[in-house]
Amino acid sequence: MRRLIDPDLALELVLQRTPPARVEERTLARAIGAVLAEPVIADRDYPPFDRAMMDGYAVRVEDAGRRVDVAGEVAAGRSYPGSIPDGACVAIMTGAPCPEGTGAVVPLEQVETGEGAVVLPRRIRPGQHMVPRGSERARGDAVAREGARLTPLAVGAAASVGRLRLRVCVPPSVAVIATGDEVVDAAEQPGASEIRNSNGPMLGAAVQQLGLPPPRLLHAADSAESLSRSLADADADVDVVLISGGVSAGRYDLVPAALEAAGVEVVFHKVTQKPGKPLLFGVRGRQLFFALPGNPLSSYFCFHRYVAASLRRTLGLPDAEPARGVLAGSLAVSSERTLFLPARVEQQDGAWRVQPLSVGSGNIFACVEARAFVRLPPGTHRRSKGEGVAFHWM
Repeated sequence: MRRLIDPDLALELVLQRTPPARVEERTLARAIGAVLAEPVIADRDYPPFDRAMMDGYAVRVEDAGRRVDVAGEVAAGRSYPGSIPDGACVAIMTGAPCPEGTGAVVPLEQVETGEGAVVLPRRIRPGQHMVPRGSERARGDAVAREGARLTPLAVGAAASVGRLRLRVCVPPSVAVIATGDEVVDAAEQPGASEIRNSNGPMLGAAVQQLGLPPPRLLHAADSAESLSRSLADADADVDVVLISGGVSAGRYDLVPAALEAAGVEVVFHKVTQKPGKPLLFGVRGRQLFFALPGNPLSSYFCFHRYVAASLRRTLGLPDAEPARGVLAGSLAVSSERTLFLPARVEQQDGAWRVQPLSVGSGNIFACVEARAFVRLPPGTHRRSKGEGVAFHWM
């Protein structure tokens, strides 16, 4: 087990021990929201014919300004036999295949109609109001890429090319255990020395924000027996177990010993970062265990930097990349550890305006509007308003 390691090494170890995504085939109805494990390929040209975009007339461009006979009609789902005769046009409906020889489609409102004939406008632009065959996707092109989430639009694209079953990454299952004798359910009225359970619902919401099903929320008292029961209740089939609290060095911080007793290999414990120094990461087979600090901000930060990175890897999603913005105000901070400051982020004049928040790790109320973290190396930092800064979205 490694102790008090660098934040980058900690993240590297987490991703090294994160198992690859599991893949299964699902129907479109069951695959919505999942990440594609394969590209979806067009089985033919789309559209498979030159398609009319308007109700009107399929015409030859050289007949512009002339009176031409209406040789027939073609509706969506039908086809016109042969090509457009010389000196004639064909009435056509939106979505119908253009007859052979069509140079353009003229909308109904742009012609003068007569008995079995129409007078065409003097100017007709070649290809107007037509979608050429294969212009949307050619046969063999991808209509949805591997690694993309299957949205309703992607479902429509897959159905369009005849793919009713798709290979997708299986979302990992998650359990959350909030610890502490002082913690009561959020629905209860806490006693004078008790607090409501905020970390459980907060972490559960963070899991769902990644597109995963709601995790199972459990509670453990500050005893080895209660922790052991909660770890057993989390179930051996759960992919990721998150534990909030009980992971530091106090008399009632029993989580490290409970995990080792449960057969979990502790990969590292404690990271040179602020907040979140007590973070612990362990594995048992394919199962991953993250013991997060009990302070809400520490717990939330550790989730986004380490747990979310692991879950994204398991989901088949790319790693999150940092963004850049400018400071919305001056900044003066000092820390012996790598510092991660929660920050408000707003867009103004085409740039992200970043306002770091210097708050205690137990103050959840001051960070409700935080959308990102700003990373600063150990040391003293004095930054001016308008200075460039990198940040990581939560």
